[in-house]
Amino acid sequence: MINRRRYIAAAAAVTLVAMAGCAQPGMPAAAPVGVDAPTVLSAVINQVYGTPQQRQAGEERMWLTSQSAIAACARTKGVMYGVTPYQPMLPPAEPAPGDLLGFAPQRADFGVATRIEMLAKRGEVPNPGLPAAADDQARWFTAVESCQDAATAGEKLRVPDGQPELEAKLVDLLGRVQQQVAPDLTSQYASCMKAAGIDAGDLSEAYLKVEQKFPPVSFERPSDPTTLPEWADAAAFEKKVAAADWACRESRIDEIVNAAAADLQTFNSTNTTRLAHVANGWKAMPSLAQTLRATVKTNTAK
Repeated sequence: MINRRRYIAAAAAVTLVAMAGCAQPGMPAAAPVGVDAPTVLSAVINQVYGTPQQRQAGEERMWLTSQSAIAACARTKGVMYGVTPYQPMLPPAEPAPGDLLGFAPQRADFGVATRIEMLAKRGEVPNPGLPAAADDQARWFTAVESCQDAATAGEKLRVPDGQPELEAKLVDLLGRVQQQVAPDLTSQYASCMKAAGIDAGDLSEAYLKVEQKFPPVSFERPSDPTTLPEWADAAAFEKKVAAADWACRESRIDEIVNAAAADLQTFNSTNTTRLAHVANGWKAMPSLAQTLRATVKTNTAK
């Protein structure tokens, strides 16, 4: 349902796929001689998740398609819903497959302060179709709310065709390796974070703790949240959590990533066609978003 105060849908972050159990008995094979495991992992991640620019283009493609579908639905109900230009909702972030502790990147922060500050200083973009009269607004909101299901048309366009399935296979592989090599990592991480004063057993909980530290901020009108009295402490806490997160798993990373080298090579060889298809889909994403942007401008002007 659309919120009457914040009626412009936010772009979704990359959905992390839950791990399925496909473990084989025994430990992962040792890394082949001469193989740089971090380089192999990075190459696979780039193919599966694309570059920051490509992911942003995917978000724009999803936004414009979904908003156009809402606008088309709204017209059938006698109201005008304007398609506003896409604006990033999240700062760029390096992918963390499945939020797995053994494969997530080192961070200086979680992007929370950056996101809140970006959205607050921008403020909400009023939809050009929103009527001025209160009675007309009620009718407008009712019509637009009833059209929200139409937005699902663009959700699958955020990533290339076949990407979710390939991501699921990669996360399953990496999760299996982590469990075989470091089955105690999760409990060790939780204890280490608690010793640092942070009650978080995984990356999702660490992120949530950071978010909860920040003061409530209204995005309706442009504002500077950094002037709020609680802001400095919250921003410092975010950096503290990020530093503790890395300190609590850094010593295990090399072992886990190196253990995945042989499996990643097998993943490459058995999914060559799929990897190329998804990587090419990511490469095409900026031009697809640009074409759609021009089309939506034409449609909006009519």
